[in-house]
Amino acid sequence: MAIRGKGYIKTSWAFQERPVASAKLNTWDGRIEAAFELLMNLASLAWGGGDGVLRNAADGDLGVVAASPPGMSVTVSPGYAFINRFPFRLEAPASLGGIAAPAAYPRIDLVQARLDTWDVTIKPGAESASPSPRAPDTACLALAELYLRPGMTGVLDADDGVNGYIRDVRTYV
Repeated sequence: MAIRGKGYIKTSWAFQERPVASAKLNTWDGRIEAAFELLMNLASLAWGGGDGVLRNAADGDLGVVAASPPGMSVTVSPGYAFINRFPFRLEAPASLGGIAAPAAYPRIDLVQARLDTWDVTIKPGAESASPSPRAPDTACLALAELYLRPGMTGVLDADDGVNGYIRDVRTYV
């Protein structure tokens, strides 16, 4: 017997039926998917609901720091978060390189965690005399903003007035 809604419906399996068709073995009907989605929503609510990095799960979860030695790249620490009420996990430190210095005006790039690919990416900003930060893409969580200056030679953890620097914008649940 199988459960559909509040009533029971009889399965179409016959006693000692051979061979069993794959259509009868794969009775997904969305029930397992709905149960997992409910479980993820309940877990998200247990941590306060909403999007963000899990607070105090581990030191520096999904933190963005300058590469060592400083250069035109940053490193994102592994960690856990909820994005659109679904769990996100970055398993190993991720190095994001290839950051190019702006040509004429400063710009602000965004480091974001992507739920659909379970990785982190840099969303480039636009050069401007007074740059504004980018908004994260759909199903993404903002981790840090990279303030980049023309003629810079590296991205640092703090502002030195010459190079680019990192601003932590993580939200927590």
